[in-house]
This record gives sequence, C-alpha cells and structure tokens, in this order.
Amino acid sequence: MIYVDLPGNGGSDTPVDYEQWASVDRLSDALHELRLALGVDTWSVFGHSFGGYVVQSYAIDHPDDLDALVISCSTSILDHMDESMRQARIASHSDEQFETIRDHLMVPKASDAEFDQITAQVRSAYFADPDFLGRDVPMPSGGSAAAFNATLRVWENSDLSGRIGEIADTPTLVLGAARDWTFPVAVGARRTHGLIPGSAYHEFADSGHFPYVEENEEFVAVVSRWLDERA
Repeated sequence: MIYVDLPGNGGSDTPVDYEQWASVDRLSDALHELRLALGVDTWSVFGHSFGGYVVQSYAIDHPDDLDALVISCSTSILDHMDESMRQARIASHSDEQFETIRDHLMVPKASDAEFDQITAQVRSAYFADPDFLGRDVPMPSGGSAAAFNATLRVWENSDLSGRIGEIADTPTLVLGAARDWTFPVAVGARRTHGLIPGSAYHEFADSGHFPYVEENEEFVAVVSRWLDERA
C-alpha cells in the first residue's frame, strides 16, 4: 500500500502560492505523476473525504491509470451545506459545538494554531459514538491552515457531478456512512453512486465520518473483498 500526501499536505512539499495553485485538476495530476515516478503500470486507488473528490477527478482525467477506484464518505459537488448543518445539529454534543461547526469550521483559517483549535473543538461530532475519542484511538494532530484553505477553494470552484458518469468503465466502489453529517449519504455517497453507472455501494450503519476507524473490521472486510473480486 502507498499512502499519499498530496502537494501542500502532510510531509509533501508545498508549491509556491499554494492556495492559489491548488485545483482539483492539479491535485489529480499529481497522482498521475506519482504513478509514473513509481514505475507502476496501473493501480487501485482509494480516496476518503476530500481525497475521495480528488480521486474522482483523477479517474475522469486518467482512466488508463486505474484498475479500481474506491470513493469513501465524499461527494461529487459540495452543494449541501444546509443539509450538513441540519445533521450537524443532531450530531453535535452541545450547542456550543454546533455553533462552532456552523460559524467557524468551513471558513479560511488565519493560522495552523487556529485550525487546530477549531478542529479540536468539533472533532467528537465526527463520530457516531460520543465516547469514541475516550478510547485508545490515535488521532492526527498538527493540521495545516494553508492546506485547509486550499481545500475550501477547490470545493468552491469545481463541480464533478456532470462528469463522473465517465468513470463507468472503471470498477468503482462507493462507501457511505449513515451518520456522517459532513457528507450526508442522500446528497453524498448515494448520489455519487447513482451518477456512476455500474458502481457498487456499501453503507456503514454505525459510523460518522470515519467508518474505517469506527467500524474498522467491517470496513476492511468490505473493501478487501471487493478488491479481491477485481484482482
């Protein structure tokens, strides 16, 4: 398995003027360039959340790169903030947490410290089980405001919903989570599945935005079985 930090994210280099440089096309082209650099003829690609959006673009622009595609808890167009906020109110554990999600989450951040502060305040709402973070589960920390701001810009300036039907020739598995308020399944995963002819779909009943954490055993079994069937 190859874990990818896209340009400007994680340990990867950050392009000059990154927030203006970033686009879904450039990010998906980076995956194509990585495959070439690795000398891999074709591969199966998994993308979660914003990564799921990027790999949809990648599959549209570079279909010959792919053996299979997995899109997890994502969408083809970010046009459902009203529904997300309705479900976020249900998922939130306090009025204060919901107000932070509503007023401060999906806006550009001035610094990494601000990004970390806001995400720490809202993190528990991303899980179906409110006690989940009290367990011995490692969670990432030390986020990048620049990467987050670039992500917002990409969402606001692109729409894949009219083109993802072109993915029809690539074996595709779409995953959703019933209690994911960030991408509610009706307007996220289920809609994406419906727009990709021949795609398979699986929905996790007891997870928020991270089914690979909350329902890890089922998640690994579903994805592994589906990939094995394509091998």
